[in-house]
Amino acid sequence: MSKTRSTFVMPGEHFFEPGIPIYVNRACETFEMAEHSHEFIEITYVSEGSGVHYIAGDAVPVEHGTLFFIPIGRSHVFRPRTMRKDRPLIVYNCLFPARYLVELRDAFPHASELCEPFIEQRVHWFSMRDDAGEYHALFREMHREFSARPPGYLGVLAALVVRILAGLYRHQLQLGSPERDRPQWLSIDEAVAYIDRHYASSLRLGDFAAKANLSERQFSRLFRKQTGMSFTEYVQGIRMDAACRQLAASHQSVAEIASEVGYSDLKFFHQLFKKKIGVTPRQYRQQARSTS
Repeated sequence: MSKTRSTFVMPGEHFFEPGIPIYVNRACETFEMAEHSHEFIEITYVSEGSGVHYIAGDAVPVEHGTLFFIPIGRSHVFRPRTMRKDRPLIVYNCLFPARYLVELRDAFPHASELCEPFIEQRVHWFSMRDDAGEYHALFREMHREFSARPPGYLGVLAALVVRILAGLYRHQLQLGSPERDRPQWLSIDEAVAYIDRHYASSLRLGDFAAKANLSERQFSRLFRKQTGMSFTEYVQGIRMDAACRQLAASHQSVAEIASEVGYSDLKFFHQLFKKKIGVTPRQYRQQARSTS
C-alpha cells in the first residue's frame, strides 16, 4: 500500500482475482484499520452494531441498516462505538473496479440508465437507510454467492449489483426531487418493502395511503398496478408464505405460528390458509415433513 495525504491507497490487485472483477466480504471493524482510499468503487452495508464512519472529512454516525456508496479516491474508515465483543460493528463490503460498471452496462443494456451516473463519476459519496431490510437480504445473498461460488455465481453477483445500483440510483433521484414531485412508484416500493419485513404487525391501507399523500383509492390503484394484487391480497400472501416456512421448519403450534405471522383469530387463519394453500396448516406440515 502506498501512502498519500496520510491515508493508505488500497490497490485493486489486493482484492480481485483473475477473471473475478468483484470482491465481497463481511468484516468486523476495529480501531486497527487506518484511514484509507482505494482504486475501486465500494458499496458498504452496516449489518450489525453502531459506530462512526469517517469519510472525506465528515463524521457520519452509523448503525444497522446504513448503506454507503464510496467512489474511487474517497478516504474513509469505520470506527466501532465500543470494543465490547458482544456489540461488534459488522459491515458487508462489495468492491469492484470502475470498468466493471461498463461491463454491466454492456451486459444489461436496459441498465445503462442506472450505470451511467456511476460510470461518469457524477455521484459523490452518499449514505441511505435500509429501514425495510431489503438491502440486508441482498448483501447476505451476495456474500453467500461469492463465498461458495456455485455454478453461475458471477451472473448472480452481476444481477445483485445491478439491483443494488437501481436502489442507489432511485435514492439519488428522490433526493433531487421536491416532495411535491416525489414519484408515486416510490411510495409503493416503500410500502412493499415495509410489508415484506413487518408482515406480522398491524398493516392498514389507510396508513400507507396517508404517508404517500394519496387517497386510499389512488393508493389501491397504484398498488394493484405495480404488484398485480390488491393490498389485502399481497399482505395475506406474504403472511401465508411465512406461515408455510414456519410450519415446515419449526415445532411451534399452529396457534403460535398464526399469531407470529399476524393473525389473532385462529379460525380465520385456518380458513384463509386452506383457501390460499389448498390444505390445512396441519396437513401442510405433514406433507412438508414427509418430503424432507
